[in-house]
Amino acid sequence: MESVKNRMKKHLKLIISLSAATIVGIGTYLYACADGGVWYYLYNSVFSPEVTVNKPSYTPLYLEEENLFYGDYDTDSQENLSSSDLDDWKQYLGKDFWAEGIQYFMYNNDALADIRKYNDATDKSSVRLSHHTPKTQSARLTNFFALLDIARNNESITNNTESAWDYEKRNIQYTQNSQIEKAEKLYQKAVANKDTFFANRMWLQVMRLKFYSANRSAAIAFFEQTQAGQPKNSVYYRALHYVAGAYKSQKNYAKANALLATLFSEVPKLRKTVTFEYRALTDSETEKIAASLSKAEQCALWAMQGYYSKEEVAIQKILHIDPKSPHIDFLLTRYINRIEGVVNKFGDLYQDQPLANVNAYHQYTHKVATQDFKTDWLLQTAREGKVSNPYLWNVAAGYVSMFRNEATEAKDFLKKADAVAKNEKQKVQVRIIDVMNDVTALQQITAADEERLTKKVEWMWQSALLKESEYKSALRSRYAFDLVRNYLSALYNAQKNLVMSEITRPKDGFYENNNHSAAIEKFLLKTNKTSWEAFWAKEYRFTLGEIYESRAIYAFYKDNLDKAIAEMKKIPLESQEVYDEQAEKMVAKQLKLSESSLPANPFNGYIQDCHDCEHAKKRTPYTKISFLQKVKEMEEKLAKGEDMYNNALLLGNAFYSASYFGNSRAFYYNDILGEAGGFFVNAQNMTMLLNMTHAKKYYQIAQQHASTDEQRAKIAYMLAKVERNEFYNKQYYSEGKIYGVSPWENEIAFKDWQGFKELRKYPHTQYYKDVIRECGYFKKETGNK
Repeated sequence: MESVKNRMKKHLKLIISLSAATIVGIGTYLYACADGGVWYYLYNSVFSPEVTVNKPSYTPLYLEEENLFYGDYDTDSQENLSSSDLDDWKQYLGKDFWAEGIQYFMYNNDALADIRKYNDATDKSSVRLSHHTPKTQSARLTNFFALLDIARNNESITNNTESAWDYEKRNIQYTQNSQIEKAEKLYQKAVANKDTFFANRMWLQVMRLKFYSANRSAAIAFFEQTQAGQPKNSVYYRALHYVAGAYKSQKNYAKANALLATLFSEVPKLRKTVTFEYRALTDSETEKIAASLSKAEQCALWAMQGYYSKEEVAIQKILHIDPKSPHIDFLLTRYINRIEGVVNKFGDLYQDQPLANVNAYHQYTHKVATQDFKTDWLLQTAREGKVSNPYLWNVAAGYVSMFRNEATEAKDFLKKADAVAKNEKQKVQVRIIDVMNDVTALQQITAADEERLTKKVEWMWQSALLKESEYKSALRSRYAFDLVRNYLSALYNAQKNLVMSEITRPKDGFYENNNHSAAIEKFLLKTNKTSWEAFWAKEYRFTLGEIYESRAIYAFYKDNLDKAIAEMKKIPLESQEVYDEQAEKMVAKQLKLSESSLPANPFNGYIQDCHDCEHAKKRTPYTKISFLQKVKEMEEKLAKGEDMYNNALLLGNAFYSASYFGNSRAFYYNDILGEAGGFFVNAQNMTMLLNMTHAKKYYQIAQQHASTDEQRAKIAYMLAKVERNEFYNKQYYSEGKIYGVSPWENEIAFKDWQGFKELRKYPHTQYYKDVIRECGYFKKETGNK
């Protein structure tokens, strides 16, 4: 838990300087670390506070490991405050002024000149403003403009956020004594006139100006002298907020935290703000502060303390004070999310750890849920049921029991949770964990287990709510799907059932083994599948067409054209999403993968490897299968001794083009290989796709049969390109530097390849001249000789 505190401290270091100047004064803030979304990191989470708690005032306090608060920047509290103020003034002014005018003068920056003009006018009835000139005059309208004269003319000080990101060099300004005195006179006059509303509003303005003065402590004294005469309304708590901020500026964290606890308890909309301002102390210091507070305030105090320290300690403190306190709920979700963040690492979106052994999995989860995190107290509390949210406690206890390998107990807790679930989402939350519990309870899997689990797993995959985006549904489920797949796959693998192990969780490199590929093909073509097998066959990531295509690709790179063509011919029509240029959208069409077009002529060999240039040329495209058939035709001609130079050259070009370096990478695009373009190649495919063996072989045959200097010049250059690629493979790509040469690290981009040396023998040829023109490396090397 210490690491959590350290992360919080890092966030607070960035933003603590804002707390006095901006947070308390306007009731809102911007925090520096949010990125506008939290869903990317929630992959490992299955326990959804949005569903189990679902109370807006607590939403920002849910656990988000990457940021101080959950979700986006805070704007709600300021918008709510503005709306509340506007409504209050509309009621106070009544028919004296219209709503649009009130809003204009309260919030529009263009109104400042008119506010001054109105207040400076001796005869209010004759004043003419640029917008919304009042049609009548009244004492209340005069009060309205008098307050705006103070409030809005000091906004540059009290609402200053222009330097919010410049923590070290913020130019802090203070309100002037003349402004404070002016406000106090208006306040005293309103009290004397028994204008309760205006007096209350001017009282807040005095508090505000004193807080932003050079003597911030004056706000404390003024509040203590006058607060007894104020109603306990929203204005009162805003003033109390200033007092808390003043104590905090004095580093009197005990008094500041006590007042923040009152605000946390009494003003739900401020919970995020006051939690931000709360200064976490030691538990013993917090105990001393709590001793003087009401039960509700004590619970609020521990809720904020738990936010920054150990949730389980805070929860147990609150349970002792008031087991029905609603503050317990968000803390419990944080604790559960923290546990699952450690447990749910198998199949992690960013740091994948395969679930290879179910026994090791259970040992790990049990250790986390019993030793790393103490959970006996949690289960006991759930059993006793003396809590305000029995649904939350039971679903949490069921989830934790699953981690503890107590499947029966987990099921009992989940049944209780389901019985008190208030809506469909809460029931779905229970069912997700129930499926996970049923699957992970297995030590081996039998036909009876498969039959028992079929409907449950089908429900999970077909649930309309779980098909929605997590942002929309608020249900976190992605990890649950992957855990079910990973666990089942591990069970099948332990039982030597490699087909079902692959079907439930596909694995990289599986199809490199022809026997594996044949076994999956046989399974998919099987006509008497059980319901369980039929379900997983339908959900399998790869189609028969992709399987046949992968075999063809593997065969091609082994120069086995007969097998490559035979497999490519097996590919059936399958539904594919393609872009329809006329409709200008993606549409589903029945197509064969074998008929996919290559973007350039793979038999052309160019001086520069400029893929975009080659793709832009107009031509009759080769498809994957017609490309293979043409390669086969040329190999047959070569075997017969026909036109040896040209056929060998074209074959060398073909294997070059279909490599990572060539213009027809699209040939190896296949979901099973995991290749779909771009700069990167999956690690398991690098040897195959970066290999120059076949291109080199055919270029060397062409070199042996070259009969003119033009032919010799050309083939020398093609072999130089091969030599360069082999150097890059060994020097850079094998080390994971797929982008190749870095000019910033003085890495070698080229050498005087043997092919360059051979090419220099033919300076009289046109091809030599073309290379000099197009290849700067060769020109440079030649110029240095």
